[in-house]
Amino acid sequence: MNGIKILGIVWEMCSGAALMIDGRVIAAASEERFSRVKNDERYPLQAIEYVLKEGGIKPEELDIIAFAGTIWNPPYVATRRYTTFSQEDRIREQKEYWHPRLYEKRDVKYLDIFKDKIDTDQYPGPQDWVPIIDFLKHDAKEASDQRKHNTLFFQEARRSIVSKHLCISSDKIIFIDHHSAHAFYAFFASQERKNNTLILTADAWGDDANATISVVKDDKIKRLSASNNFAAAKFYRYVTLILGMKPDEHEYKVMGLAPYAKKQHIEKVLQMFQDTQYVNGLEFNFHKKPTDSYYHFKELFEGQRFDTIAGALQKYTEDILLKWAQNAFALTQSVDICFGGGIAMNVKAMMEINCLPGVNSLFVPPTPSDESHAIGCMYVAMYYECLKRGLDVFKTIKPLSNAYLGPRITDDKLIINKRQEAIEANTPPSRIADLLEKGYVIGVARGRSEFGARALGNRSILADPRNISVVRKINEMIKSRDFWMPFAPVILEERASDYINGYKKNVGAQFMTLAFQTTLLGQRDLTAGLHQADLTSRPQVLKPGVNPFYEEIIKEFQKKTGVGGLLNTSFNLHGEPIVQTAEDAMRVFNLSKLDGLLINDALIMKP
Repeated sequence: MNGIKILGIVWEMCSGAALMIDGRVIAAASEERFSRVKNDERYPLQAIEYVLKEGGIKPEELDIIAFAGTIWNPPYVATRRYTTFSQEDRIREQKEYWHPRLYEKRDVKYLDIFKDKIDTDQYPGPQDWVPIIDFLKHDAKEASDQRKHNTLFFQEARRSIVSKHLCISSDKIIFIDHHSAHAFYAFFASQERKNNTLILTADAWGDDANATISVVKDDKIKRLSASNNFAAAKFYRYVTLILGMKPDEHEYKVMGLAPYAKKQHIEKVLQMFQDTQYVNGLEFNFHKKPTDSYYHFKELFEGQRFDTIAGALQKYTEDILLKWAQNAFALTQSVDICFGGGIAMNVKAMMEINCLPGVNSLFVPPTPSDESHAIGCMYVAMYYECLKRGLDVFKTIKPLSNAYLGPRITDDKLIINKRQEAIEANTPPSRIADLLEKGYVIGVARGRSEFGARALGNRSILADPRNISVVRKINEMIKSRDFWMPFAPVILEERASDYINGYKKNVGAQFMTLAFQTTLLGQRDLTAGLHQADLTSRPQVLKPGVNPFYEEIIKEFQKKTGVGGLLNTSFNLHGEPIVQTAEDAMRVFNLSKLDGLLINDALIMKP
């Protein structure tokens, strides 16, 4: 194949980069892990430089640079909307931008309202940002006849910036459709790739669509339908804001709150959602389309309890996705399903689809939201490169065998040498298991970091899953999380059927992207790793050989306790990215009540 080298870039909320060589993903990381700014939307300079270094690739050796998104939204990047906007700013956005535009039909400019937020000093600097902002203020138009002009201008802006950064020809840079990137990532990342697989994608918006249905036929992916009318993801965004939390970040908190609502109490609010939109075949129709979801539901919800609203929203989301998936399932007669897009982060909705009668497998890849576009757009580019060259698509494009695609811990010796305490070098897994069995909570930072939102053993906080008191300890003394938020377990695959209902080896549960009902034994052995309201679990099912050191800790813990799993949560403080380096890990260790820290194979315990 002459070494086909592809760089994937996503530049918007949670920007990042990935590298593929000959169909295999070599590295992937989000910019937030380097900048330490949660959901960093700035140009992924450090992520790009990392993936190229990890692959040993010089920029001039790249064959393709695949940019996620044919359409770009630079006002949100210019104002740092995803990282600097507070809940108050998002309410101001509703009052001063969306309400005048949608209700009063006034031509208000986003950058005029948020001129105090514009950051032209971010990479690549004022020389590139000032022309973009001038265009937005004076030349960009919403009218359909101007959309193509806007799109081409912003593609050329992105192309120019990347070309100058990497000193490469702009001819190598292509732009990949948003939902194609979601769909191809969902399918090609899976180990269980088969013809007649149904591929679903759904999210709030991307390249003028928010839901697609595709099917794999004769080793090719064919899109059957696309909708720009799917509203549940936007409902989730604005209900998050109505409930006083941060949209585009805290939707998971609303999902965590939902099970505390009493089923008999949610019917009235559930009907409000049902009266807004419903499924009609493969399409989503409105009974009456709201002028704006925020104001529509804010008025309807007056006097309703916060948990009732969350519970009704979650039930509505599950129901509408399930109905849509059933209709697509019936049309295609597929028994295998892959799901991508931001709505696939809703693990409870994915659980319902996984339980559909006749479904053989459901795969949800690691972090299926937009941050995975850096990988997804590479899969799209490589797919078409294979077709062009007459290569076997399935054999050439490799699945993800694991999610350990980030940087290794390399600063461990430097950090450890600064400590005065006794350091236990060459710590065996049995030592960690012994500490966990005695009730200690241990942070682990070793090897390559995981790509995406879930810690899978290399940047994790571990604890005894039988000990319910660790929930409060981790929530209040380490992560400062909301009290209602659940933790998750990691379990050995050989014990999966003991602890969760409906697990199948061909179901992709190794990335914490699916929830399951738990067995009585699971409720006893893993109680601290379950949702405390409904006792469901979002497990990492650890397959043999994927992470040997991590696996051995669990096996040693099982020898001592009979329990084949641990509580596993991401290694970070609340509102911060997951730790990347030994220095990051040590900072969290010092600022929290963690009992111990394992950096690579060196263990540090607090007195």
